[in-house]
Amino acid sequence: MGIVCLMYEEKSSSTIQFFKRSDYYTCHGEDALFVSNEVFKTTSSCKMIGAEPNKLESVLVNKANFENLIKDLLLVRRYRVEVYEDKGTGRNRNWVVEYKGSPGNLSQFEEILFDSGDIEADVIASGAIMAVIMGMEGKSKVVGLSCIDTMSSVIRVAQFMDDEAFSNLEALTVSNSPKECLLIQSENSQDFETIKGIIERNNVMITLKKKKDFDKESLIQDLDKLLKFKKGEMESAHIYPETNLEHAMSATAGIIKYLDLLSDEGNLGQYKIEDLKQYHFLKLDSAAIRALNIDPPPEYRLGGNRGAATSIHELLDKCKTPQGHRLLSLWLKQPLQDLAHIKERHDIVEYFVNNSSVRSEVSNEYLRQIPDLEQLVKKLLRKKARLRDVYKIYDCVNRLPQLVESLSDDSTPAALKSMILEPLKENVADMEKYQQMVEETIDFDAVETGEYFIKPSYSSDLTELNESIEKLKKKMKSQLSKAAEDLGLEAEKSIKLECTSQQGYFFRVTMKEEKIVSRSKSYTVFDSIKSGVKFRNGTLEALNQEYLEDREKYEAEQKIIVTEVINLAIGYCSTIKNIAAVAAVLDVLCAFAVAATNTQKTYVRPKMLPSDAGEMKFIQARHPCVEGQEDVHYIANDIEFKRGESEFHIITGPNMGGKSTHLKTAGIVVLLAHIGSFVPCDEASMSMVDCIFARVGAEDSPFKGLSTFMAEMIEMAYIMRTATSNSLILIDELGRGTSTYDGRGLAWAIAEDLAKNVRAFTFFATHFHEITILAENIPTVKNYHVTALVKGEDVVFLYAVKEGVSDQSFGINVARMVNLPPEVIEYAEKKLTDLEENQHIYEGYFEGPYSAAEKRKFVVEADALIEEFTGKCKALDPSLPEDELMKKINEYKEEIVGQKNPYIEALLKKSKPSIS
Repeated sequence: MGIVCLMYEEKSSSTIQFFKRSDYYTCHGEDALFVSNEVFKTTSSCKMIGAEPNKLESVLVNKANFENLIKDLLLVRRYRVEVYEDKGTGRNRNWVVEYKGSPGNLSQFEEILFDSGDIEADVIASGAIMAVIMGMEGKSKVVGLSCIDTMSSVIRVAQFMDDEAFSNLEALTVSNSPKECLLIQSENSQDFETIKGIIERNNVMITLKKKKDFDKESLIQDLDKLLKFKKGEMESAHIYPETNLEHAMSATAGIIKYLDLLSDEGNLGQYKIEDLKQYHFLKLDSAAIRALNIDPPPEYRLGGNRGAATSIHELLDKCKTPQGHRLLSLWLKQPLQDLAHIKERHDIVEYFVNNSSVRSEVSNEYLRQIPDLEQLVKKLLRKKARLRDVYKIYDCVNRLPQLVESLSDDSTPAALKSMILEPLKENVADMEKYQQMVEETIDFDAVETGEYFIKPSYSSDLTELNESIEKLKKKMKSQLSKAAEDLGLEAEKSIKLECTSQQGYFFRVTMKEEKIVSRSKSYTVFDSIKSGVKFRNGTLEALNQEYLEDREKYEAEQKIIVTEVINLAIGYCSTIKNIAAVAAVLDVLCAFAVAATNTQKTYVRPKMLPSDAGEMKFIQARHPCVEGQEDVHYIANDIEFKRGESEFHIITGPNMGGKSTHLKTAGIVVLLAHIGSFVPCDEASMSMVDCIFARVGAEDSPFKGLSTFMAEMIEMAYIMRTATSNSLILIDELGRGTSTYDGRGLAWAIAEDLAKNVRAFTFFATHFHEITILAENIPTVKNYHVTALVKGEDVVFLYAVKEGVSDQSFGINVARMVNLPPEVIEYAEKKLTDLEENQHIYEGYFEGPYSAAEKRKFVVEADALIEEFTGKCKALDPSLPEDELMKKINEYKEEIVGQKNPYIEALLKKSKPSIS
């Protein structure tokens, strides 16, 4: 059996194979089990076919389920899909791959993905495909990167030096949000594994290709065909400096071959090439994306859960156009670093926030009616567009002057005029002849009934056919009153004459009157649907058949004219793309205003300052996703940093008390401000930051061989290498994944290094209360705690952040709250007492009524003194006479003893050693 042979060929588990039959598809083996479980939610749909020993599972998938499954596989799950067709004759089967797709290569499935008008599919299908090539220049690692976005027809390239952790590569991967990445199939070198890990943790599918697939021998000739050159410009890719980037060009060659861009004439002369400039954007990594909950959950995709927002994307996604949805996804990963551009965005958002009627009109009336212009351009260029698509563009452009007028008043900010209104006016003017062409060729009367035809007056043949069609329509309409009288029904109410493009004209009654029709032998029911039954009598059947034949002749006659119209429309694609880009920006900025005002407490405009201002002040800051949940009374808190005064915040307090929410709130406010959004505060001012780093909630990565502790150490190493004094760092519970002493030691050392040397604005949430002593030695370190109230054996979380150190962690109180068995709680309390008594700082070394916090402080001070003592001893000249050495050592000892540290005194008294 041919299918069995195919199933035994090596295939990745993330590739699903379909076999096309006449009007349905089949899947086999593991794929059949997957489809049964995921689509039909039952294994009963899976049958065994064939004879032993080649029996295998098989499942039938109808066309509707196939299309839904394709969307789910390519856009949500990010699988590969292959569709086989039988090219054999008779009984000789020859299954050949006819179509295939992957998350970054959707071209062969675009009709399924986009023609349904499924806006969620349009959103998720945004994104690009990336290729990465690594080389060496001397002893330095050089990375070549290319990222091609087929939706906007842009090739973005970069070539840069990178460190051992490839941190620059990670930042570019985040900011470009590719769906798929091509890598050279290579032996498992450490660099290859590191790059592969970066790509995977950013949820990007990896496709391995052979080295020869990245050969750039014919690249310049390929680019000559793909690139769109400006008028008067030499039509050679050599004029672009980006083509001199050797590794980046190899990556570009690999993507062009993988996507087979040259085989689609719609791609020729449409692309532009750009240099990826990471310094334009605030730096983010995958850990920050996860920690701040930027991306929506899987169930949100393709029309999933639309409840309270659980991600920043859901919170802000009030866009009305497909291109707006796509741009929002990009902006969230590309926070701006240009202060002037951020202020321009804030100006426009402020205008919409302050003008509710304009905001509502623009969002709900004008933007809602703008179609996916980028997708329509692709259809035009591929000559797959129809008259309906040409009319959609016409209708959109026709409404734009009204949109411009609605935004033109005395309060319109300069940014809105320069970014939106002036470009729209210019592009609408450029579309004037397009509008005239549509008005001269398309029959607007037919459009009103949902049909798209060339005007009958365009040619004598069309006029003659149209006259015949109109006569038939009148005759068919006259049949309605006759049928109503015959069946005893009321015309236009209980019985109607309707028409569809596939079935033509028919009568329809509701299911309630179905028996009246079925009792009459003069009528034939041909379809039953929820809205009723469709039927005809003999006369209507004959007239409808004649109508369908005439309409078919009309469509054939107009085909040549439609082709001419499409060819003329192609000349306007650049202008249509420009309109799409401007509409997307307007849509996102208007969505920011809608999100800012659709809350119990309106967001505010942040005051943005240059990075050298060195301050961050948020009054009553709120986590936007938490405050939006039902039955939540959010406790807002102030956040304030100032360079040289308050740079490092240590936050202590109980689990579930709000530490993580507090530090994430700061990160979200900074991110929102940098993308041009208003922020959830009563008042906000901040200097620009260059990075947001987060070490929050690391999880085991068993498939990648990383434990929780290893994952957080990798993240911390990256932060310490990359952060600057202009960064924002969020660290939550560092050191939990190893032993208490190791964790505490590492957390302490990392905190001290960040506070003393990096001096970035840092939140450090911890249960290691000893680290709070840093505030006594480093003036820019400040202690804060989340408050809780103990009532008897219960604890009440107050979620307010106050200055100072929490006196306990309330762990046992929390355990009691979740109803752990009483005997377990009692035993835990006993073990806690034992552990505290057995720690070396409680072993009876101290005399006097010292608290646990004071004892910890004495130990820390003692450690520093002992370290100073040993350092001085090591620095002594060993060639000195022994008595002189001993004299110096005893002097150092006396200096330490003179500090009167209770822990050192207790050590000397208990063990009675001679330090000398």
